[in-house]
Amino acid sequence: MTVPLQSPLLRVRAVIVNYNGPDLTRCCVESLLAQDCVDQMEIVVVDNHSTEENWKLLQRELAGYPVLLHRCSQNLGYAGGINAGAKLQTERDPEYVLVLNSDITLPGTDSVRQLIQALRESPRRVACSPLIRDHDCLQPPEATIQVRRVPDFRTLLVSHSCWLRRTGFGNRLQSAYIYEDALPYPLGTTLDCETINGACFMVSMRFLEEIGYLDDRTFLYMEELILGAIIRARNATACLCTAVIVDHIQGASTGMRNLHRPLRRELQQVHSEIVYLRHYAGTSWLGLGLLLLVRSTDLLLKNLGARRLAGSHCV
Repeated sequence: MTVPLQSPLLRVRAVIVNYNGPDLTRCCVESLLAQDCVDQMEIVVVDNHSTEENWKLLQRELAGYPVLLHRCSQNLGYAGGINAGAKLQTERDPEYVLVLNSDITLPGTDSVRQLIQALRESPRRVACSPLIRDHDCLQPPEATIQVRRVPDFRTLLVSHSCWLRRTGFGNRLQSAYIYEDALPYPLGTTLDCETINGACFMVSMRFLEEIGYLDDRTFLYMEELILGAIIRARNATACLCTAVIVDHIQGASTGMRNLHRPLRRELQQVHSEIVYLRHYAGTSWLGLGLLLLVRSTDLLLKNLGARRLAGSHCV
């Protein structure tokens, strides 16, 4: 039986993972408190071991707000931070978990309710994302990359490479991977897809419990592809709700609003790709060796490009 949205049985736990971004997190919380189903929702802010100064600022920013504030004893990474919030024992047992980067805000007051409705339209749907409007992007969100298909080894190797994806063969793989055939997405509807957008998504709590929560062997990156692979393996589906558009300051939650990611972030990306390929794509050790070779070339090319750009600014 479908439970009406106005039912008191409805429970949504919104989990915001904060890392040294108290002002962003407060704005995210305020947009959640403006939702028309806020009385059926609890908000959990997970501080992923920010600096002491930022932790104190976060406590001050959220003083007086009806939120549960949980601090991790160490930085657990994105998936680990989400799990900490989802597993938190409270008086309310959530039916859904809404995951948000701290740099997400929900302009519409009915955003949460519409995401729930999208999930309830089909018994196979276990996760849902809205359209995400990135702050620095000039294109409308329906014309941009939102979700991806679950990649095999070849697709991941090529599509995440700064040079292989620019070849004719790589361009074709990349096009299928990013759902280019579906762009622009029609507005005001819900489309089944293979993955979610990790910056903001809603997932069934029952499904999370069944799969043992998110795979926390990754620190950053690939969470949405891993979840998508698990969803597909269980004959379920994700969906994209184009009736809901949320705002995102891309990179602000991880401090990466610069042109080139630090080497540490690049290495975290490669580590997460290895976790995905080993455990969800059945890739051999030979394939992983090829991945490392290609990614090493990527890093070299990016470094050369950064030096040339820096040189062009010298007087």
